[in-house]
Amino acid sequence: MSIVKKMLVVIGRLPLLFVVNSVLKGTLTDLADFPVDSLSPVYSSLILSRDSVSSAQDNDTLVTLLWFLFLFTVAVTSLILVCSPIGSLLEVYGCCLGFGLLVFSYCCNYQFVHGNLFDTMFQQRKVDARNVSGQHLHSALTHRLRLSSVIINMLTQFFILLAFDQICIVGTLCRSPSFTRHSRYRLDIILFMSFTLPILLHSVVAKDSIIYDLSPTLALLFPLLLLIIHSGFVLFTIFSVVFREVRNIRNNFRDVGIDGLLVRLMEKANLSWLLRTFFLTKVIYQVMMSKVLSDAEDFSSLNWEEMLDTAKLLLFEVLHSMCDTILSVMSMASIVSTICGFVLKTVYRIIGAQDEEESIQPAVSGFLFVLLAMQTGITSIASEGRLQLLFQNCILLVVANQHFVQTVAADLVLKASTDDIAIVKHIRPMLPYVIFFSFPFLVLVRLWEYPFRLSWLLAISAFSLELIIKSLGTLTFYALNMLQSRTNFLHENIDDCSFYIKATCGCLEFACGIFLFCNGAYIFFFESGGVIRFVMMVIHFYCNIYQTAVKGLKAYRLRQSAWEKMNRLQSASQEQLDENDDICPICYQEMVEAVVVKCSHVFHRGCLQKWLTIQEKCPLCHVDLSEEGQPNKKNN
Repeated sequence: MSIVKKMLVVIGRLPLLFVVNSVLKGTLTDLADFPVDSLSPVYSSLILSRDSVSSAQDNDTLVTLLWFLFLFTVAVTSLILVCSPIGSLLEVYGCCLGFGLLVFSYCCNYQFVHGNLFDTMFQQRKVDARNVSGQHLHSALTHRLRLSSVIINMLTQFFILLAFDQICIVGTLCRSPSFTRHSRYRLDIILFMSFTLPILLHSVVAKDSIIYDLSPTLALLFPLLLLIIHSGFVLFTIFSVVFREVRNIRNNFRDVGIDGLLVRLMEKANLSWLLRTFFLTKVIYQVMMSKVLSDAEDFSSLNWEEMLDTAKLLLFEVLHSMCDTILSVMSMASIVSTICGFVLKTVYRIIGAQDEEESIQPAVSGFLFVLLAMQTGITSIASEGRLQLLFQNCILLVVANQHFVQTVAADLVLKASTDDIAIVKHIRPMLPYVIFFSFPFLVLVRLWEYPFRLSWLLAISAFSLELIIKSLGTLTFYALNMLQSRTNFLHENIDDCSFYIKATCGCLEFACGIFLFCNGAYIFFFESGGVIRFVMMVIHFYCNIYQTAVKGLKAYRLRQSAWEKMNRLQSASQEQLDENDDICPICYQEMVEAVVVKCSHVFHRGCLQKWLTIQEKCPLCHVDLSEEGQPNKKNN
């Protein structure tokens, strides 16, 4: 899809987002200052006739509930239309335009029937003609004015017919094979006669008859019926598309996962472009309606310092307004994900990474930004604390992206330490570690100087400390591998050193995870609870605490079991070594001494120990080595 077509599609969906944003913002749901009596005269009379205050309050509650249900339906329908194909969306706009044309046609016919269409325009000319030329000239001018109103009204109804033909008749003919090509012209003739019914009755029916007075309403019956039929076809098409997409989502959920479904939905609805356009449009609107600019003096008389202060206040005002609804936060997240994608792509190019999940990480950053906003309840805060929460969420997002980069950079650093390449080529993957140490220390030192909430300071400090621990562990592995590969130092004990380093870093990260969980529980119970925070605590406990503890205990038990088995295994005899050609089946190196397992296979002691820390099966025949037993004769 070209850029121009994509922008046209986005612009077609953009009004629906503003409708949803108005509902979420409360612009249409704030009935506190709305005069309920003005909803209908009948309702007003009922309220005024009540002597009980409780009955009036019940009626107010009922009207508020009905109004809320109506707005909820409008918001859900708008979201469904946003995800619908652009063709169906344009047909919905056509139906809305058709109802507007019917209202306009009714107004023109009503003014024509009751004689108010041109009386106000030519009343003075009638008086002048009566005074100057007498009764005969007055009658001629009245007839001429009436004829002019007939012609203008007929032309108006004709143009309404042309628009109505393209909206209803063409769309109905495309969907229903029962209508033929010639049916279109017959329907056009019937529609034109229906629209111009008051003009036709003007010459054959008395002006004070009931039929003539009801002719504007009667003129709408057939067009309204045709528009309702067309609207039914459009709604049926939209529901068919929605049900088909829901069925596809259910069928493809196990294949692509929830992230793949979200990406596919965003691509079909051009959601990224739509949210960015919504963000830019709303920012432009907020700047145009800015109170800071309206209160500012003439910019020509301001110096640079005053202009910078005005720009800063304007920026704060725009950011504050962009966090008023969750839809606005999502639009801001689209910009944040674009910035994160550009930064991550630049960093990956600098360090020479080829990450397969490079295209997913910007979307993850945007999703994390929205999740943090929902968790902190940033949309429900109207004071200046909203900007402080926005700043805190941005700091957390920056640290989270550094965790992403550290995972990619760690693989490159460890790979460079084991490959025989020049030391100069190790510099590129090591560059991010300058930021991994400088930024967390800056966070730990500088942020504590400002009056932020203590629980948030503890959380960001633990999150930054976890990044430092991961970086130190990676650099320690790098130094150990470089030392072993260049000097052959600790060749026999390299596996033990690696295990102890990994265990130490894992324990420290596990302690940070427990601290973050306890800190989150304190925030949930004593500061700001919520369903989102509770769900995030459960996910953090399961993924970062429970799963980490299970994996750590499993690795520790496997290692302890490997040590115990290695101490019980017998050394291989020279005859057994000769049978294996003095070659270890794991490392394919010469065996001077080795051990034999119960299936009579022979391995290096160190190679077998490393293998048993992963799984307790023979590398060759996959016999379970966890059971006790004596070595048997080797199976051929």
